[in-house]
Amino acid sequence: MKNKQWFFILALFLVSLNLRPAITSIGPLLTQIQADLSMNALTASLITAIPVFCMGIFAPLAGILSSRLGIDWSILLCICLVGLATAARFVVHTSVILLVSAFLVGVGVAIIGPLLSGFIKHHFPEQAPTMIGIYSVGIGVGATLSAGLAIPFATSFHSWKSALGIWALLAVVGFFIWLPILRGSRPQEAEGPATKRRLPWDSGRAWVLLIAFGLQSGIYYSVTTWLSPKTEELGYSQAAAGIVLTTFSVIQMCCSLVIPMLVNRSRSRKPWLVGSGVLTLLGLTLCAFWTSPVSPWFAAAVLGVGLGGLFPILLILPLDETRTADEASRWTAMMQCGGYIMSGIVPMLAGAIKDSLGSYRYSFMALMILAICLVVTSVFLNKREEQLDAEAYSG
Repeated sequence: MKNKQWFFILALFLVSLNLRPAITSIGPLLTQIQADLSMNALTASLITAIPVFCMGIFAPLAGILSSRLGIDWSILLCICLVGLATAARFVVHTSVILLVSAFLVGVGVAIIGPLLSGFIKHHFPEQAPTMIGIYSVGIGVGATLSAGLAIPFATSFHSWKSALGIWALLAVVGFFIWLPILRGSRPQEAEGPATKRRLPWDSGRAWVLLIAFGLQSGIYYSVTTWLSPKTEELGYSQAAAGIVLTTFSVIQMCCSLVIPMLVNRSRSRKPWLVGSGVLTLLGLTLCAFWTSPVSPWFAAAVLGVGLGGLFPILLILPLDETRTADEASRWTAMMQCGGYIMSGIVPMLAGAIKDSLGSYRYSFMALMILAICLVVTSVFLNKREEQLDAEAYSG
């Protein structure tokens, strides 16, 4: 691999670190934020809900922006947007400013995601699964560090504002690492006529991808939201429940790197996709019906493997379906548009089920139904195998 490609890999990883800290750093500090800004629970929940919904609603802007500026310049612009919105939290003094920063972060992240898929498609067409794995790990590392260091930073800086704003430094690093990539990159790189640059709303396969991604994302955000409360419901301490969630996060992050590498060596995506879906279903079943003392950690581990495989594989599939970087960005934008909107709704529905029926068991049983739908949907997602069969027949 050439030195230039290694630099692109480093840039991809460092930029992907920026996609979650502004969201995941909020949770551990939410009580302090509420007290300081006199926010009720509903308003406080919007700080994390707004970016997730934005990641769906504004994903289609990726295609519009890249057609005008090109993928590389658009990514740089969005890095700046995320960085400035995060830095604004150093001086936040009202809930309105905090919510506006959440909105701007959501817009920036919404656009960067599909563009990075196009970047991978353009520069690493043969190593796309591995690069998606690196991209996924970057997201996981950023999320894990920001959540884990939120309280220590707030204690060290004597301010929750600084603990939130400090993550703008990742955007500064991403900005400077991305600048060399712009050399030789034209400000405008539109590919084909405007009619060819629309999102593939008329493609049945794109809709299947959207549904699968939405089911996966909805389950993931529900697990990260309700796994700890479910563990506490069984009588475990808050510290133990936190360890269970950390176990899930670490295993999920590791599998996001390892599984795409294994997928890249495989002739077919289908066994890995269906297998990850089945493991996710198994993990949710254990969460709903666990009884033994070790069950929470075992369930978290199984869920980590299942969801750690689903996310990167589903990011790989739009690259399999497309021929150009621009087209890959547009398929990914459509997939994430509907997918992240679904992922914002599902955790709220899981919470509503708990409120109505009095136990998280029923919430996880509902997630089991979604996981079954995901496994069924996964059976129809495997264009790579069809392409290889066609090539072998023509050969």
